[in-house]
Amino acid sequence: MARTTRETPRRAFTLIELLVVIAIIAALLALSAAAIIRFIGTQQANNTKSELSRTQAQLNRLYSAVKDTAYKNPQWKTEMVPGTSTTVESFILSNLAGTDANAKARALVIYVKLKLRQAFPMNFNEAINPYPLPPLPAYKLYLNSLGVTNSTGAVHESSACLLMALQRAVSNQGIDLADLGGGSVVAQFATPNATIPALVDAWGTPLAFTRAPTGSIVLNPSGSQPGPNDPVDPQGLLNSGAWQPTSMRTAFFNLILQQQAVGTGNSFKIAPMVASAGPDRKWQIDPISFTPLTVGASGDDLFSNP
Repeated sequence: MARTTRETPRRAFTLIELLVVIAIIAALLALSAAAIIRFIGTQQANNTKSELSRTQAQLNRLYSAVKDTAYKNPQWKTEMVPGTSTTVESFILSNLAGTDANAKARALVIYVKLKLRQAFPMNFNEAINPYPLPPLPAYKLYLNSLGVTNSTGAVHESSACLLMALQRAVSNQGIDLADLGGGSVVAQFATPNATIPALVDAWGTPLAFTRAPTGSIVLNPSGSQPGPNDPVDPQGLLNSGAWQPTSMRTAFFNLILQQQAVGTGNSFKIAPMVASAGPDRKWQIDPISFTPLTVGASGDDLFSNP
């Protein structure tokens, strides 16, 4: 009689074994998710740094073109203040330039600063009414088409104005969005009557733009030596002790916005800059003056390099 063998039934997984397997899978998933999140965060930071670098390069090019044209403009002495019979030169000499021996030379520097404000506004009010200069027709037409009549204090204003300036440059050398990294660097933001495009970082937060970030911890780190360091004012005429104590100096700073000096004969390095609030989407700097909101704070804000 043939011998038969009994097959032993296959033992099923115990509850403990199942829990161990599930725990291992969960740990692997957590590690993978963490790696993916870190990769995405690194990629977003790299994309934003690239956007800041490209934006700064285009800004430098157009900013220099406006500055050079303004310095060489033979008509600036006959340009008229809107709605008046006063020339811009007379207005500057009477209200802003001071009365010392350098007043006329300083008047030209102030005129160039005003032209830069006209071409690179930091808010809608500066674009709509860059007094004592007229608004640029291209900016006025563009903002009117969007129903923008005044500033609202919204965080996206400086970014929207920068995009407007780069695309509708007074030098007729405007950029294409591809120059900054493609359409993904722009988002739409609500205005009272419509929406307006503004430059954003990889986290969707509007960039911040300023012409003269005298409080910037990047341009002026702790311990840096003060002194004239303004490409628009190479002779330091805006740092003259004969002009700084005057009410005309105060009037100029109120007009030009955020170009404070730090005492007679001293100044910070001045150059237009762009910044991102970083991955936490919260500013550790004031997004207008680029002054740290907390003493010693650096946070995760990202900056262009002028």
